[in-house]
Amino acid sequence: MKFRIESPGFKPSPSLKEFATQKLKSLDRFYKDIQEIEVTLLNDVKAGKELVSCTLNIRIPGKDEYIKAGSYIFEDAILKAMDAAKRRLHIRKTQLQLANKKKKTSRMLV
Repeated sequence: MKFRIESPGFKPSPSLKEFATQKLKSLDRFYKDIQEIEVTLLNDVKAGKELVSCTLNIRIPGKDEYIKAGSYIFEDAILKAMDAAKRRLHIRKTQLQLANKKKKTSRMLV
């Protein structure tokens, strides 16, 4: 699994990059066929408040997963996006397992 971390407008610290890669490596446990994870970190100012958004684009055979989360600090935004990705990948995995089970039972009936 490859990681690509992008941050337009600023240069992330090496510790932030390390944090993102260490946390997102655990997604491999939920779905084995992940090829690449693109992480985009944006720093926005809205209504005088500084907001951070983390966008994950998870490349998987078939349809890619796109997840976006926001917070006031980078680490929290990354963790929120990771939790949403875990839920999405778990749902996708169960849907594939049910489809495969359905195929096998229909073959046995014929």
